[in-house]
Amino acid sequence: MTLVFSHVWAIWWWRNTYVQAKADSLRSNECDLGIVPTSVEELEQARATEVRLEFISRNFPHNLPMELITNDPSQHARLAHIRIRCWNGFLPFGAICKAGQHRVSSPEFCFVQIASDIRRICQERLERWQYVVVLVELGCELCGTYSKRESSRGFVNRDVPLVGTWHMRSFASYVAYSRGSALAYEALRWVIDGLNSPMETVVYLMLCLPRTWGGMGLPKPRSNWSILVPDELQRKTPKQHVIPDLYWPEFGLAVEFFGEDFHLGREHEDSDRQEIEQDMGLKVVTFWKDDVLNLRRFNAKAASVAHYLGQQLPEASKEFEKLQSTLQGMLVRRQRWI
Repeated sequence: MTLVFSHVWAIWWWRNTYVQAKADSLRSNECDLGIVPTSVEELEQARATEVRLEFISRNFPHNLPMELITNDPSQHARLAHIRIRCWNGFLPFGAICKAGQHRVSSPEFCFVQIASDIRRICQERLERWQYVVVLVELGCELCGTYSKRESSRGFVNRDVPLVGTWHMRSFASYVAYSRGSALAYEALRWVIDGLNSPMETVVYLMLCLPRTWGGMGLPKPRSNWSILVPDELQRKTPKQHVIPDLYWPEFGLAVEFFGEDFHLGREHEDSDRQEIEQDMGLKVVTFWKDDVLNLRRFNAKAASVAHYLGQQLPEASKEFEKLQSTLQGMLVRRQRWI
């Protein structure tokens, strides 16, 4: 019997078991969500317990219930370690991917399912914009080149993004009349491709989300965009390209984030890259981890970014300071909802 894993369980499957290629290589042409067993005996026959133990051994959170999805509303199971979801809406081809002998929801299908279940997942009563921010952060991970892990570093890098923003938006439009699709589509307005670490995502969101949400409201950048080094500067570096963390090509502005574990011992390399970017005529603003954790320092750096973008940040009101503090707390908190 084939089981189809849904949203949060599937997100952790993508994080832990598949970091070397895009989700496209695992997509199947199946649209049938299968039949989920409804009793303990049938679950044992389907070896669901063995499946759970197999995936938990791959760095899954031990307290994460196994979540299955079906399109049969009569299927149900009241078990502590298994949850069954029902999907009654339209399901396009490619929404289900292969996971060994079983199946798993695709990243974009997971995203819409999580949007439909976001209040239960967060386990906190939040305002609508806060739920959107949670989804935006997840979307940036799915469309970026990192996956969160329960480790000292907190994430690992993958070779390529699981999925692109264009595919995420396309899927959300296909299931436009399904629960959660409107919230998912709203969140996708702020998701960008190619972010390389959780803290790069935090810097981007604090700079570019609307001021009504606590962000600075600056234009969206390109992330990890490759820039060709001119021939006359290549004598200073063996690299033919530099890749800023965030880049606004219309303004020649690069933002670099230093301070993650993978930067330790590479300060000289980071400094050289920044020097080359400046020699190329780019304006460079550098953020460190302490700049993100201290709002006064962050606002000073953000004002420099805004200046180079030809904008002037309005004077911060007490209401904005409260919103910004709330947004910062959501993004840098150790406890993650998803």
